[in-house]
Amino acid sequence: MINRSSSLGIAFVVLVSASASCTKDKPEAPAPAAPATGAPAAPGAAPGAFAPGPTGNASIAGTVKLTGPAPEMQLTKRQGDPFCARTPMKEEEVVVGAGGGLKNVVVRIKSGLTGRYDPPATTPVLDQTACMYRPRVQAVVAGQTLQIKNSDQTLHNIHGFKGPSTQFNQAQIPGMAPISRKLTDTDQVLKFKCDVHPWMTAYVVVAGNPFFAVTGDDGSYKITGVPAGKYTVEAWHERYGTKTAEITVDADKAVETAFQYNAAP
Repeated sequence: MINRSSSLGIAFVVLVSASASCTKDKPEAPAPAAPATGAPAAPGAAPGAFAPGPTGNASIAGTVKLTGPAPEMQLTKRQGDPFCARTPMKEEEVVVGAGGGLKNVVVRIKSGLTGRYDPPATTPVLDQTACMYRPRVQAVVAGQTLQIKNSDQTLHNIHGFKGPSTQFNQAQIPGMAPISRKLTDTDQVLKFKCDVHPWMTAYVVVAGNPFFAVTGDDGSYKITGVPAGKYTVEAWHERYGTKTAEITVDADKAVETAFQYNAAP
């Protein structure tokens, strides 16, 4: 005769064994696949869910030149503001140095890179001094915060544009604290004007990576820290537009790349 408690124990063991068998046979759900290195994260993924972009020790350098007679820059009309009238200055849309070097051209790696480039901790500055924007042309990494200062003893009004659209429009009196604007529009050229002094103009190119430079007085530039790879390099000028070049950069090497614009309309 089988004891009743022993029968219950046997039944319990059978049930546990059956349950364990079912659990073992059930297929496990596959783990989510990690995004490929350098690829944007999937929608809804946490920010920074793809690899940092590469850097290196190579460089890209060269000159940007203007061929043909450079257009003559006229004096800015400052008579309406006594403070501005103290410092006569010419327009700066086209500034050409010795040998035809073209100033204020942004040269940058336009395409060929992969990965995320976080904005550097440095703070780019757009100053208003002698009733001119300084620098007239600069480039920043998307995500950096631009600090706009008024170093003049007169009222300025900063009017920022993306294409024809106004991004912000704010007055800045003498002694006022700097105005801060975070720039997030990658591959955009932002234009700044002063509604009080119409000759005042500046441009900020917002790039997706830190590999850029702005030509100096002699039209020269140098981009450092470049990783090896094949890239499209772009030159941008406020009047003459863009030029591109396809280049190959070898690790730890220097690449010379020149650009040329024609002064003829």
